Amino acid sequence: MLQKSRKITFILAIISAIIGVMLAVQLRSSLHPIHKESRSIAELRTTLQKELEKHKNLLADISKYNQLYYQYETALSEDESISVMKEELERNRRMAGMVEVEGEGIVLEVVDAHTPTEPILDEHMQVPVVGEYTIDDEDLRWLVNILFANGAQAVSINDHRLSATSAIRNVGAVIQIDTRTIQPPYEIKALGEPDVLLSAMKLEGVEENFQLANKKVLAEKRDKLLISANKETRVIQFMKPVKEKGDS
Repeated sequence: MLQKSRKITFILAIISAIIGVMLAVQLRSSLHPIHKESRSIAELRTTLQKELEKHKNLLADISKYNQLYYQYETALSEDESISVMKEELERNRRMAGMVEVEGEGIVLEVVDAHTPTEPILDEHMQVPVVGEYTIDDEDLRWLVNILFANGAQAVSINDHRLSATSAIRNVGAVIQIDTRTIQPPYEIKALGEPDVLLSAMKLEGVEENFQLANKKVLAEKRDKLLISANKETRVIQFMKPVKEKGDS
């Protein structure tokens, strides 16, 4: 009987120890919860919308180049082939900013907000950030990249047409595009689908970014927008014509 009582006591002691360990683990988990990264539905919807816009632009590019390839492949005569190449040359001249272009688009103007400068709470650190800095080259590059990434066919800043090789940089206290100095207020014209361009600016938080510098971005749709050609002189340094066989 004594041996049986000891066995029961031993079993109860083991069970109590197991329960004690489980309670300790549970208490430790409660005191030190594992933090997992979470994203709100709004953030996920915003990210999805941006990716859908990029996908749409890529599909449009694929369709355009497939059509061009088909035109080359089905050209019936040398004259027709030359005509297709001339059309492609003209398209590339427009894309490079070498000719004046016209179409629907938007006009953005970066102006003073005319509001008292107040501390703005940083989204992550929750500390005051005073909007005292001015617009610099990085802000303009960021805005231009958003426009081009969302289908803008041509962009100009203060009537200076941007090309694939244009440089936007700070030179002292002013901003220079290529070799031309620009002064505020900044007017940006972008040729493209107005609703898509405006939606992209909203998704990227353009308005909030410029508010930090006590600026606001005025946006206006235009059914007919004219953007002049790039007037910078191009110097060819590293290219030369290929000699035909037999040429000395």
